[in-house]
Amino acid sequence: MKFEIGDKVKFMDQEGQGEITKIINANTVGVTTDGFEIPCSVTDLIKVEKPASTAERLFYEGKGSYDAPEKAPKNVNRIPAAHHRPEEEEDLPEMPTQASSPTAEEAEDLRISPLRRSFGGKNPQSEGVYIALVPLDQQFMLRGPLEFYIVNYTPHTLLYNFATRGAESFYGVDFASVPPYSKILVESVEREDLGLWTEGILQGLFFQDESPTWLLPFSKDYKIRVNHLGRQENYVFPVFMQQKTLLVPVLDAALHKAEGIALQSGKARNEEGKAEQPARNIVTDSKNPLQAYMIQRNVAEVDLHVEKLLATRLELKNAEEKDYLARQLQVFETCLNQAINQRLSKIIFIHGVGNGILKAEMEKNLKQYENLHFMEASRVKYGAGALEVYIG
Repeated sequence: MKFEIGDKVKFMDQEGQGEITKIINANTVGVTTDGFEIPCSVTDLIKVEKPASTAERLFYEGKGSYDAPEKAPKNVNRIPAAHHRPEEEEDLPEMPTQASSPTAEEAEDLRISPLRRSFGGKNPQSEGVYIALVPLDQQFMLRGPLEFYIVNYTPHTLLYNFATRGAESFYGVDFASVPPYSKILVESVEREDLGLWTEGILQGLFFQDESPTWLLPFSKDYKIRVNHLGRQENYVFPVFMQQKTLLVPVLDAALHKAEGIALQSGKARNEEGKAEQPARNIVTDSKNPLQAYMIQRNVAEVDLHVEKLLATRLELKNAEEKDYLARQLQVFETCLNQAINQRLSKIIFIHGVGNGILKAEMEKNLKQYENLHFMEASRVKYGAGALEVYIG
């Protein structure tokens, strides 16, 4: 984490807190506490002040309780006006003025930082929205706090609302705006508190100056398995980050747009007045065993309904429901392994609702794979009956 003079910090290995009063070098700062300045490693410190967000500024704009002038210090000696005799009284010494605190907009800028862009390359990063967990200590990544970021790797401004999920309630954490191709620091999370951040919901709106299509809002659940946080091999260098990161995909921008989740202007409609359907980028490589399921260059969609897998329900003569389940799981495992071998970015499995047995078996199998993240697919398109599996 980057510190600046004036930052309020607390110590990781002992009680108490202080203020940054000197930048010694890139790894060491001077911290003044109880009147003494001591040198400290930046890896042993955590910021304790959380700046207000742009969204908060918008919500409270114009209200008297927000951004009100600071009250005068209580201990300032002032002479009552009725007894003030400047010709007889000595001038009072000027009280030292404190540096003005940053405005909400300036504080918000401190949380936001640009991302690196990838242009082509062997493994280009898919545009979208991500959650990123970055260990503060990049050398010993499995100890110490992690910085929790929301990543907007899209050409649009992202307005988001973020909450974690508890046993009985959601807990609102943050709301703000993130410029295109930027990330925002939500919180620096202590290792022992990570369990409170592993499950939640991210809602968002995309803003753009002008476009023939206008993307609709999204609402996505996320879940991070606790055992993933404790494995060093799960921390990688994403294309757009410069530090090792545990990256959790939340929204694939191309798929969100291709699903037709957008309003279209008159120019984007055909002569019959019907919205034009987005082109499907079908892979035509005959060597790809997933060709029949490809909906984009790196995305497959597999429908596991029995009627889609069998020519007729008589194909398995005298079969029982358990035989259908076995066939569905066979197709699921085969397609998943093929997607991993083909290095697809994502595969979607449509399992339907039913009695929940198929979904439970799928999730049980998915937990046995390394470097996979899965979540419920878009309810707008699939209802409650599909899983999105992110690979790599």
